[in-house]
Amino acid sequence: MGQNSTAGEDRAVARWRDVLGPDAIAYDEDALAAASRNTSAFTPRRVVAVLRPSEPDQVERVVRIAREEKVPLHPYSTGRNWGLGSRLPVRDGCALLDLSAMNRIRAVDSAGRYAVVEPGVTQLQLADHLAEHAPDLVANVTGSSPDSSVLGNLLERGTGFRRHRAEEVRGLEVVLGTGDRIRTGLWAGEGTRQLHHYPYGIGPSLDGLFVQSNLGVVTAAVVDLLPRQEQLRLLMFTCSETALPGVVDAVRGLFLRGTVRSIVHVFNDKRILAMTRSDRVPTWTGAVAVDGTAAQVDLAVDDITTTLGAEGAAVRVVGAQDAAAPDADPMVAAMYDVHSGRPTTAFLQGLYQSVPGAAVPTDLDVLDDTTVGYLACMPVAAVDGRTVADLVALVEKTCADHGLVPAIAVNPTGPDYLESVVNLYFDRTDPAQEEAARACNTELHERLYADGFRFYRVGVETMATLTAWDTAPWDAVALLKDALDPDGILSPGRYAPLRP
Repeated sequence: MGQNSTAGEDRAVARWRDVLGPDAIAYDEDALAAASRNTSAFTPRRVVAVLRPSEPDQVERVVRIAREEKVPLHPYSTGRNWGLGSRLPVRDGCALLDLSAMNRIRAVDSAGRYAVVEPGVTQLQLADHLAEHAPDLVANVTGSSPDSSVLGNLLERGTGFRRHRAEEVRGLEVVLGTGDRIRTGLWAGEGTRQLHHYPYGIGPSLDGLFVQSNLGVVTAAVVDLLPRQEQLRLLMFTCSETALPGVVDAVRGLFLRGTVRSIVHVFNDKRILAMTRSDRVPTWTGAVAVDGTAAQVDLAVDDITTTLGAEGAAVRVVGAQDAAAPDADPMVAAMYDVHSGRPTTAFLQGLYQSVPGAAVPTDLDVLDDTTVGYLACMPVAAVDGRTVADLVALVEKTCADHGLVPAIAVNPTGPDYLESVVNLYFDRTDPAQEEAARACNTELHERLYADGFRFYRVGVETMATLTAWDTAPWDAVALLKDALDPDGILSPGRYAPLRP
């Protein structure tokens, strides 16, 4: 059907069209070119077709056809994996499996504090549903687009503003590379009592196999929700570069004694300046939410304020009225919103504003079709002040070598590890800027790895480098791949060695 397509691809497209209907498959040149456009300026891939199933049984049939015709599939939820490749597969010759039409919230259990969601369910959709039908519950949202997928971020092992998303899984529905559909944990069976109070089930726990992997297509997940507490306050704090190590060590202590139970986010000035009304800000700005009864919150606020203040940080307490005030700084209002379970466009708007001269479109989700360039490097490190100082210094030196100023976040998730996000912004219409950003991103990964740091997420063009390193037991992963996807048709090369 395509000028460069193989006979097997043509047969697969014709069969997929019969399964999905003509309106749920695209294989014309314009649609395929659009599918490869990405804000990271990664090299376009040759895409066979874009498939848009709306039911799990359609996914099963699509996978079986892919297996029989030997045409790989690359599934994604809404395709907003910005900075890491968007919808792009690792290799050429894949059909894109767009799961955004599978957008049902199948269930919400207020007493059990969980929701059953499909891949196309967005942060805003879930937040609105909870506000109307389960107001005592809130979702753990990220700073990405309100229209980004809850499940997609979870499966990339993403992190919300309150806690790690992968820790919220209570069960998965998965189509394997064989075309068989399974459910994990107690969801695998049937019963008259609640099935999602114990996520592990009996026997080996399989959920982790399908997070950040290419072993199956997840068609639904049971995700944990947060109870809305009596009171929530946001603590914003600022500090200098020299004070940062001591502040990080103090944060570890706050986690260890139970004062802080929510992820702490700390941003450098490059990241904050794109969102605030101010034209000058401290080098580092942090935020953490505390919630509970009024008495619990008062105790936590006192402890955090005293502890961080002793390390040279200035702490400001933000309540709901402060965040909603007409003169509230948009950055502060956005921070309060996401910590209270409401997604916001503020962080996405800040991304556009990070590239001088870039227009901010009415539809912020068209990032892949704009001139804004965006690359992300995501190392993980111990919650240790000296380690963080070394990480920041290495990132800043590497970026300076390429004439770039990075937007950096260091986010302690608990007392043991923190996730860092290093964003590089550039103008995609300027070849020199694009070349500098891409070279810088490559060198950042290499220098960080050589210095002992590792990564919790990588982009599609770093997959081959990642799997050449000794970061994971790739031989064991290959054994699982052979068992669950024997023909290797699901996302070849995604968080796994790319086979010949």
